[in-house]
Amino acid sequence: RDLPGRAWGRPGEDSKPDNVLVDGNGHARVLDFGLVRTDADPPAEPTDEPCAATDGGAASSHSTLPLAVDVVERSPARWEARLTQHGNALGTPAYMSPEQHFGRTVGPASDQFSFAITLYEALYGARPFAGDTWDMIRKRVQAGAVPPPPPHSKVPWRLYRVIARALSRDPDERWPDLDAMIAALEHDPWRLRSRAAVVLGLVGATAAASYTLASVQADERQRCHASARELAGVWDDAREAAAARAFAATEAPFAADVWPRVQARLGAYTRAWIGEHRAACEAHASGAQTSRMMDLRVACLGRRKLHLAALVDLFTAADRSVVENAVQAVAALPAVEACGDVDAILGASAPPNDPGVAARVESLRERLARAAVLEDTGQFEPGIALAEPIRGEARGLGYAPLIAEAELAVGRLYLAAARTAEAEAALTEALRLGVAHDLHAVAAEALARRIFVVGADPGRRVEALAVEVFAEALVQRARDDGRLAALLHNNLGVVRDLDGDAELARERYARTIAVLRRRPGPPDPLIAITYHNLGNMEIDRGEYAAARAHFNAAREQLTHMLGDSHPFVAHAIAGLGDADARLGAHTAAIAHYTQALASMEAAYGPEHLYLLQPLTGLGEVHARLGQAALAGQYFERAVAMADKLGLVHELLARSLAGLAELAVAEGAFARASSLYSRAAQVHVEAAGAGTVEAARASQRARELAARPPVRTNRRTVEMGP
Repeated sequence: RDLPGRAWGRPGEDSKPDNVLVDGNGHARVLDFGLVRTDADPPAEPTDEPCAATDGGAASSHSTLPLAVDVVERSPARWEARLTQHGNALGTPAYMSPEQHFGRTVGPASDQFSFAITLYEALYGARPFAGDTWDMIRKRVQAGAVPPPPPHSKVPWRLYRVIARALSRDPDERWPDLDAMIAALEHDPWRLRSRAAVVLGLVGATAAASYTLASVQADERQRCHASARELAGVWDDAREAAAARAFAATEAPFAADVWPRVQARLGAYTRAWIGEHRAACEAHASGAQTSRMMDLRVACLGRRKLHLAALVDLFTAADRSVVENAVQAVAALPAVEACGDVDAILGASAPPNDPGVAARVESLRERLARAAVLEDTGQFEPGIALAEPIRGEARGLGYAPLIAEAELAVGRLYLAAARTAEAEAALTEALRLGVAHDLHAVAAEALARRIFVVGADPGRRVEALAVEVFAEALVQRARDDGRLAALLHNNLGVVRDLDGDAELARERYARTIAVLRRRPGPPDPLIAITYHNLGNMEIDRGEYAAARAHFNAAREQLTHMLGDSHPFVAHAIAGLGDADARLGAHTAAIAHYTQALASMEAAYGPEHLYLLQPLTGLGEVHARLGQAALAGQYFERAVAMADKLGLVHELLARSLAGLAELAVAEGAFARASSLYSRAAQVHVEAAGAGTVEAARASQRARELAARPPVRTNRRTVEMGP
């Protein structure tokens, strides 16, 4: 803060470490003022050529050191020679601004650039534009690429962002002045509360001496209590009543259980929103935060309000699918607590400068919010139909943050709709834009979801897992409330499971649950989903007791969050049936499968993909008990339903194999062979060629086809071995 050139409006033009000394009291002292000139000095004409030294190597009237004409002294630490040209460039090449390098008019912004080089070197141990020759330095300065900090640097990232702006090639893109730069450097969000307390104390002391100030602040605080009115027409008594009527009108058997839970979660979310809005208002009223900071926090809350309004709009016209997914949709609303993270808000992308473009951006974000809630409520194709045109319009506007948000929204919808190629393309573009424009949350979510897409392909799992550390770094940069970390851990758990590494998969799933439990607010439904994933993994690994424990935990969580009549609970109960069947607890397995089947039929009707699990399970258990007629009924129903719906699924293959074994027991070897052949084909179509299950079914089909028929009396019986 003691740079004389800055304080007097006289660019020093030779800011570098050698010219800064520390006195005995610990104060910085700037030396070598021979290079300082006033703004009144006449500038020279700009040039794209490097500035020349004075003739004969003699020092100019502005220089304090002699300089040989063609010699620039090199050392591994820094350049020690200076170049002079009246009115333009003065200083040491390694610390000179673009204006000095290319003979343009210098000013305070030039001093800021040189100061930023010095600070970068002090913090990171190297200069940003290093080179062994002046020409090399000039080229790097002209390119304008500021190297990121070393990988293991402990310097806060926020300081790099401040320095990088000061090192902009264009003076107009740097900080307005050194005061603004230093204020940004000194802004430490982690000390915000203590500083705010000091400010509040000062305000209180001032209030005792200034009745006028106190009165103004009191009026502002009174206005802060009106924050609840901001949600009028979004979530109020009328909208709440309309949503309640819509849920009841669906006549879904689980609607009565779901509505009070949705109501409670929305109440908690809106109270948090109002509290954050009031806190932003009061921080401004007390003087703890500037008007600009309040505007940024309120804008952040405004984006949350868009999501809330879009979701409530959907609730007031709810169908069964909306009711089924309503609790998860509320849990997926963006956290309002993020709007109190001052450091994150300051680091966010600035809105477009053009007011018209800015208005279009906000309009498109409102439509993206509607697409997001369509995804969260299971309406994937309508969501895609809405999001695709938004993506096109965003590209037309050219505002990178909005394009990245639209690509992410489209990628999520395609992933949910199992359109993986389109999902990967959109997520990859969202990732690219997120990294390029420091949109850490967008980049982190895009990569976490892309890992799931890529890892589902058996031939690309190494590729999916190769970015694990990078993904964790992006999530850390995003600084969200834990949902991104949970998403990443869960998806890495899925890929590790598919890759056969059960130990690492368990570890990732455990971390998912731990992160979600730490999130503020009501329990997240993703906790139950993670337990369900663990149960399926342990079934595949033959750890049936562990699987049963996980499915039971999933059932308990889902019952608490959704109510015992919700169809999601039925999935956990069907999982218990799978575990019981493999543990030999046939009676318990039949009870669980029957309960799950009844709940799913009530929710989805008599024909739905989800019914394959309990139908196939019941068929297999009854077959083991020797109850062939019952087993055949369940298998036949599963196959007929799958054929009608055009389903290709592993469970269909298992039902076909079950029917084949019943045919073997009857001596109908040809029919059994045909059923096994079809089961093998389904395995290949569902999971790809080369699976163990497909190979077993094919082998069994060939064995049965080789058995000769035997004639007895009036009919032909196929002979076993």
